[in-house]
Amino acid sequence: MFRIMSRWLAVALLATIIASASAAPSDVAISGDGPPVDETLLPYANASDSVALPDGRKLHIVCMGKGSPTVILTAGAGDFAGTGWSNIQPEMAKITRTCAWDRTGFGLSDGTMAEVTVASTTADLEAALALGGIRAPYVMVGHSLGSYESLLFTDRHPDKVVGLVLVDPSIPDQFAQLQPGQPAPDAAKNPGVQLLRKCAAEIRAETAKAGGPDPDRCFAYPHSWPAVLREALIEKGGNPAQYEAMASYQENTIVSMRQVVNPSRNYRKMPLIVLTAGDRAVLPPGAPPPTDEQKARMAAMDTVINRRQADLAALSTRGTITQVPGANHYIQRTRPQAVLNAVAKVVMEVRASRQ
Repeated sequence: MFRIMSRWLAVALLATIIASASAAPSDVAISGDGPPVDETLLPYANASDSVALPDGRKLHIVCMGKGSPTVILTAGAGDFAGTGWSNIQPEMAKITRTCAWDRTGFGLSDGTMAEVTVASTTADLEAALALGGIRAPYVMVGHSLGSYESLLFTDRHPDKVVGLVLVDPSIPDQFAQLQPGQPAPDAAKNPGVQLLRKCAAEIRAETAKAGGPDPDRCFAYPHSWPAVLREALIEKGGNPAQYEAMASYQENTIVSMRQVVNPSRNYRKMPLIVLTAGDRAVLPPGAPPPTDEQKARMAAMDTVINRRQADLAALSTRGTITQVPGANHYIQRTRPQAVLNAVAKVVMEVRASRQ
């Protein structure tokens, strides 16, 4: 289910036909005669760091390492903490305390029937860090649309955020930037949103259930994911609110893109690094090659994205932007060392400023 949604969001949230696929993890083990099992995902089946929010929902957080500042990892849309950061969080944790979290409805975070936007997911993160005793100062690290929560949190807590790393970030008001003058699509008609709503309805009607009938593969997760993680996700998925929350988040994508617009945003001298993909047009295996017209559209959109990402870097007088050669949209998968180096640099700058 998450794999299906991630592919859809790679197109819808970038408002392009650029398809991004993470590289296969290199740290895998073979389980019998089955597919490779990605052992890096094992920590994300553990809910011991989850935090109860004021309304009773649990927000799933996985923390590793020790030290200050605390790095907060936010995955891109369609991903959860594990799929976003599993190959890189343990390495960051050798530098300082590092925590990754799941948005409501995603991963092992409880779903909700309320409307979900990046404003509400950022509020969830704020509450979870405070209630969970995950202490500031923070270095916010966001991939893709995860840059939105990173930016909003930084705007709301300038006294707590001391550094920022944005990994091929989505840009504020992205649809309008990439498709100027075009009407926003009706997200309710998107097949991905419709599938999530259908899963929720089938679970309510008990026509889909774990271990039973599952006509739309609502409980299907890759066999390369550890069994303990799949079991935890399947158990969580028995609540239709999981699917309603994911559907709402996707349905409100354009709203979220607008919520992050802030003309007065100014991060002064905060250490800030923007990493931009060297080749966003890398397609998933088996995808048909783009036509010449599609290539031209991708090139034009790339120009806009790169320019607006440079604007994000300019939010701080110490901001820098670096294009990572050979990296697709998932820089943390295709060129993980570039992300590790950026986070380490920001952390070290923060520590040096305290001396």
